[in-house]
Amino acid sequence: MPPLSKSVEPLVVAPRQACALLGISNTRLYHILGTGELASYHDGRARRIPLAAIRKYIAERLAANPTGKRGRGRPRKLPAAQTPQVEASA
Repeated sequence: MPPLSKSVEPLVVAPRQACALLGISNTRLYHILGTGELASYHDGRARRIPLAAIRKYIAERLAANPTGKRGRGRPRKLPAAQTPQVEASA
């Protein structure tokens, strides 16, 4: 059998590698694994996470928030011309 080339992409990664790929902490990774948002399996004592599951998780997150804005912080102030005028009732 010929040796594998370095250009071959792995099908599964370890949790530490998944954290690096997703840019999240170990605690956050195990939280999303526990909630079922990210699929994984055990190979003996080792947990493995398929790259397809990581791609699916990213696609679902992008679909849930297509603008990329988190909606946090104070809302922008509108100029005086754009603010709705409230009439005083007597």
